[in-house]
Amino acid sequence: MPNNYFSDKVITIKDIATAVGVSTSTVSRVLNGTKMDLISEKTREKVLKVAAELGYTSNPLARALKGKQTYLLGLIVREIADPFFTSLISHLSTQAERLGYHIVLAHARSDTQEAIQMSTALDTRHLDGIFVLGDLHDDETALRKILQGNRVVVAMCHGPNPEWIPKVNIDNRVGVTLLLDYLYSLGHRRLAFIDGGWLGDIRERLVVFKEYVKSHAIDQFAQIIKAPNNDAAGGYEALKEIFRLSPRPTAVFAADDVMAFGALKAAADSLIRVPEDLSIVGFDDIEFTQYTSPSLTTIRQPIEEMTRHALSLITDLIEKKNIPSEMTSIRISPELIIRQSSGPVP
Repeated sequence: MPNNYFSDKVITIKDIATAVGVSTSTVSRVLNGTKMDLISEKTREKVLKVAAELGYTSNPLARALKGKQTYLLGLIVREIADPFFTSLISHLSTQAERLGYHIVLAHARSDTQEAIQMSTALDTRHLDGIFVLGDLHDDETALRKILQGNRVVVAMCHGPNPEWIPKVNIDNRVGVTLLLDYLYSLGHRRLAFIDGGWLGDIRERLVVFKEYVKSHAIDQFAQIIKAPNNDAAGGYEALKEIFRLSPRPTAVFAADDVMAFGALKAAADSLIRVPEDLSIVGFDDIEFTQYTSPSLTTIRQPIEEMTRHALSLITDLIEKKNIPSEMTSIRISPELIIRQSSGPVP
């Protein structure tokens, strides 16, 4: 059979059955994963191989009209330009494909109404479930709207509230404590925290920072500087403000890596040596952290593990499996990554 035999037509289950030499019901069972005990592994592999070679794709709309899974997952992301989210989306898409799912992406631009509109648009794709990546202003209203229609929704990189939404988050308390314990061990007592604003993860990190400096009796030496924006420019301006403090902090903890990048640039422009004069640390361990000068000490969020848990949770919910309540709010432990931007107190 020529390789281009089916090149000008839509490939059907019947075409695959003809090419393999089995019944259409056998092909249907393999592609839908039903009654697999009736089919040998050799036949299953051959059907999947031929389906891939012929370029077969299922029709989600047709499956939805039959009341079946479409194997489509929506993803509403707060800010698609965020490099941490970019990496997470890539991992999520790759792992979803291994499970037979495909991701349909929508960008909320940090806006609640935009997220609701994106959710409505995604409805036309007959999704099995939706991921919400990052929290939004008036977050609970948005989530209730998105949940309408009894859809499965799982949040990631989200604040602790609302408690009723299933979510997978990093353990911010563990991460901040790891970082502050490290700085404390280096002799740092005058600390500054660059606050990126209303975002759930950053709020949690700020709370832990406040608790830590108070419990270690160094709160009188600690400063919290609000960045004008949660980006590199915001980190740059925040560090300029920190330079005007007296006495000046010996270590700066930026609530995320992107703001830490701006802080590093501000230090370089002001001829402040890092880490000899000032230690600067971040949170997330996005890809660029190892290529800054100096390379950035930070907290690593294990993205692969987080996306694996999120996919397991959403597929279990789609399949209506009984999930223990404690497994619907998952906290993943982070890791301290020590690089060149931190050192002993000057």
